[in-house]
Order: sequence, then structure tokens, then C-alpha cells
Amino acid sequence: MTDTIEFDPGIGELCEDFYTEVYIIENDIANMPQYPRKARYYAVTYKKIMKAFLNNLAFYQGCLAWAYYIVTEHKDCKLLGNPFNAYTEEQLSQYAPTNMVDFLIEYLDKFKADLKYFHIKNVTFPENTKQILDTYRAFLADNEGFIHAYKVSDIKLPEDLKFTMPADEIKKCIDGAIEANNLNLLLDLK
Repeated sequence: MTDTIEFDPGIGELCEDFYTEVYIIENDIANMPQYPRKARYYAVTYKKIMKAFLNNLAFYQGCLAWAYYIVTEHKDCKLLGNPFNAYTEEQLSQYAPTNMVDFLIEYLDKFKADLKYFHIKNVTFPENTKQILDTYRAFLADNEGFIHAYKVSDIKLPEDLKFTMPADEIKKCIDGAIEANNLNLLLDLK
């Protein structure tokens, strides 16, 4: 067994920029004068928002699963590649670790309302969406954005974080999602 393990097994590279995707679409809609035009545009573009939303949700689930795996199987290891350890004082002063997940949590209700307003039907979210978002937010807050995470033992898991799958199966799922270049496979982790 090695005495080091990666902070990120490779899922970070697969995460999309949700905020930018939403900003572009919302800005376009705000600048359209008529409801029918807005509705047609939204009918075409909501799938981009949904894709980015699910990608970020899967990323959060993957982060939680990876943390669970390394805390369970590698608790005495040093973490490699934690980018937050290298933050300068200026970066730390601007760092708000929960900003993005807070944005997703707030946007979820707006997204559901927009889908209804623009008469988009048959859109379903994973049933554990809110749980993943809330657990991931607590995870970031409890760990202060990982600026002090140098060893696996520095990582605190949220009390409500539970997986029924064994840790080695979780690792296989994470590896499979990375290999397939599809974070959405992580939404099925139990």
C-alpha cells in the first residue's frame, strides 16, 4: 500500500462550468422581447442547462464518493495534488468554497419554475438531488474548502454521508466514469 493518494482521481477535469452555461442562456432570454420567442428559445436550450446541472450534481456525488473511499481505505495517506493547499493569501481572501453549490441549490427551484413557466414537461431530476447538494455543501463547509487538507485524516465526512456499496465498488464506479468520460454514471452510486 502506498502512503499517498490523489486528492482528485480525475473527476475534476470532467466537470462543466454550470454558471457560465446558465448565465448565457438566462441573459439571452432576458433580452428577448416576446414570450413566444423566449419559450421557443428555452425549449431548445433547457437541455444544455439540464446537462450541465446533472454533470455538476454527478461531480458532487463523485467528490463525496471519493472522499468516502479514501477515508475508508486510505486514512493514513498523504494527499497529492490538492490545489487549495497552494492558494496565496490573496486567493484565500477571495475563496468562498460553497459559492458554486449554493448557486446550484438556489437555481434548482428557479429551473423547476422556468420549466413549468415555459411548458417544458417530462423533465425529471434524480430523486436524491437535494440530498446530494445539501450533503456536498456541508462537506465543503465542514472541511473549510480543503485549504488545510494535507492528509486523508484531515478530511471530515458529513454525518449523513452513507453508501451501501463497499468502498472498492465505489472506486470501480469512479474509475469507470472517468474511463467513460461520463460523470453522470456517478449518480447511480448507492
